[in-house]
Amino acid sequence: MSDIEPVIAIAGSQRAWSSELLRFLSDFGGARLKGTVLTAREALEPGYEVLIIDDITSYLSPLLVERVRESGRKVVGIYDPEYSDRGRERLQALGVDAVIPADAGPEVILETVSMLGPGRPSPDRERAAGSAPRDQAALITAVAGGDLAGEFAVALGGAFRNRRMSTLVVDADTVTPMLAQRLSMPVVPNLLTALDAHVQLRGKVQDSLISGPYGCALLTGIPEASEWETIRAEEVMDLIETAAGWFEHLIVKISPHMEDLSRYGARDGRFEVSRSVVGLAGDVVYVAEPTPVGLSRALRWISKTRSITAARLHVVFGGAAALSTFQRGELSDELTRSYMPASITWLPIDQGQERSVWNGTVIPKGPFRKTVEKLSAAMLNGHGENHS
Repeated sequence: MSDIEPVIAIAGSQRAWSSELLRFLSDFGGARLKGTVLTAREALEPGYEVLIIDDITSYLSPLLVERVRESGRKVVGIYDPEYSDRGRERLQALGVDAVIPADAGPEVILETVSMLGPGRPSPDRERAAGSAPRDQAALITAVAGGDLAGEFAVALGGAFRNRRMSTLVVDADTVTPMLAQRLSMPVVPNLLTALDAHVQLRGKVQDSLISGPYGCALLTGIPEASEWETIRAEEVMDLIETAAGWFEHLIVKISPHMEDLSRYGARDGRFEVSRSVVGLAGDVVYVAEPTPVGLSRALRWISKTRSITAARLHVVFGGAAALSTFQRGELSDELTRSYMPASITWLPIDQGQERSVWNGTVIPKGPFRKTVEKLSAAMLNGHGENHS
């Protein structure tokens, strides 16, 4: 065996090989044990190099094997030879790195693990190395603000879709999720069911995506804000990165709260999803009220965002038609005194948009969507402009 002991994780098993291996490790070593894995979520957590798992493990699936191996780790499958070759054939079909009969003994298992240790790709892994990696080249835009930010996010998704770009709009706001209610959509499926499929490997993520306005796909948010504790920021990020391989543009609506509260002991921090999405996005948009107070909130948000990312910044003022030219100038001057956004947009008052909010329907064609269309063109071209 190698002088460097690999770190292993053992999927919970009632078969004798598991207890025999644990006793052997305790008496003679041969590998360092991270722990026992009981769920798919635990199998996807970092901290080990080789996963040893039964062919009959309930959560074993092709997707689990793929996700574990994508992270650079290996999977060793154990089957019971007394039940014909079905177990071995299933493990081979799943694409594990090595297959071992359950009666082979701890020494054989550890010898195989050692051969698969860090820097030693399996034959299957070498064959897979030539395949294309998961594409994550999609444009990702984070949109923050109040309820109008949700309106804007959906309209922006429609604007990109009109440019023949496949687009997904995601409600990742863990404080005030609103897209399902705003658009009269069912609350299930939603972000929780998508994460369940992605992390626990229960079903397909695509089954949680529904047909949204303007031809966009839509992933609605958590049903209740109190359920924020059931999700982890890193899992949401991995889900978004995965979806980025399926669409050309992702619009992610997030909470406007960006404070880092992890130092107070909150797991992940109350607003860590928003902070993480901002760090992933190529463009960030803040939808502000066209008032001194609204501007003050925008400046605080930009300040916190700039500590996380240097992504292109766009500031959108809502309901700006009632402002005079002087008032717009005052807000613009105060904003650009501290920051220079890539664009400043003034959303008009649009009666069609206001009626759609009341009726729970999509925003019809009109001044609101026309202004968003102009901004989408500028975002794609990388131009800094002032839109109204």
